[in-house]
Amino acid sequence: MTGRGIARAAAAVLAAAALTIGSASCSPGPTTHTVTIDATRFQPADLRVRVGDTVIWVNKDLFPHTATAGGVFDSGSIAPDRSWQYTVTASGVTDYDCTFHPTMKGRLLAE
Repeated sequence: MTGRGIARAAAAVLAAAALTIGSASCSPGPTTHTVTIDATRFQPADLRVRVGDTVIWVNKDLFPHTATAGGVFDSGSIAPDRSWQYTVTASGVTDYDCTFHPTMKGRLLAE
């Protein structure tokens, strides 16, 4: 094989390797999501997340609230201008509410 032949073969191998690496599926790392508590509502009310993601509830209302999902998580009282966070540990649907204001409802949809 001549010098040119070796160079062409090496270039072909490198090109194939680049295609393989470029087409590999890369799953994104954990993401942080924010749920705003305001006007006695969770915004967004429904949130799609992945296991390992973190959800932060930020209370922008004038009075305390909770983010409570029986047996899964319980923020306790979140004072105005405070926040609380939870890292998603399992896939599935988790409904939650505010124990102080039961009409406030939210849902995490975890993949």
